Amino acid sequence: MTVTDEFARTYGPTALILGGSEGIGRAFAHELAGRGLDLVLVARNRAALEEAAAQLRKDHGIAVTVVARDLTAVDLTAFATQLLAAHDVGLIVCNAGATHGVGCFIDAPLSKALGLLQLNCTAPVVFAHSGLARRKARGGGLIVVSSMSGLVGSGLIATYAAAKAFEITLCEGLNFELKTQGLDVLCAVAGLTDTPAMRRSGLSFEAAAAAGYTAMQPQEVARGALEHLGRQAVWYAVGEQVATTLRQMPRPQLTGIMSQASAVMYGKAP
Repeated sequence: MTVTDEFARTYGPTALILGGSEGIGRAFAHELAGRGLDLVLVARNRAALEEAAAQLRKDHGIAVTVVARDLTAVDLTAFATQLLAAHDVGLIVCNAGATHGVGCFIDAPLSKALGLLQLNCTAPVVFAHSGLARRKARGGGLIVVSSMSGLVGSGLIATYAAAKAFEITLCEGLNFELKTQGLDVLCAVAGLTDTPAMRRSGLSFEAAAAAGYTAMQPQEVARGALEHLGRQAVWYAVGEQVATTLRQMPRPQLTGIMSQASAVMYGKAP
């Protein structure tokens, strides 16, 4: 049995990707299709989903189902139950949940903060509970895409950073609980990654580069996450040494560094 066959046996026949139309989610789709899994892609933009699905079918010859939904505007429990009942999902990738810009918490509508919590906190909990319970006797997995922002509280992205910290902690606990039951849980902590969503949010990759921040490509994040699935609870795309160095800083100092980085990259620095 080849590595690809073993992967498909463990996590197949279908992978569900939340936020699967572009960026890191689409990179996951190509990686998983290349390993022989059929796909269910969920995102808001139907046109982008259809375009991604057509390319995936052409490149890999696999079945792709697209579901156009705004995950901030649905009953996630009912939606997850319906979706998972209709497809034999062995791997769930929770990728939806970009920053959608930066700014002072109290100056933005409350709905923005609540939407980020729905995408980054409620969605992983609901889909993990519904999806992994169905695979308890067969094996399967969950990947949640987090961010280095989750290492510490950060100004201008306070809710986003808190939600990303929740994802890391959730996956650590679930991995400990479920690894003996054949269920693999991984939090893939992405660094700065060049995606359409981040560009739409107003982030300047040119300003980031000038400040010394190097952006990763979506394929690097997706490929690295799949390589570490089943091996550990948390994988830092920037490298464990970098993450460890940051975690060892005094938290007020790290909050200042992360807040200043967001300000620079979004043109909010004085």
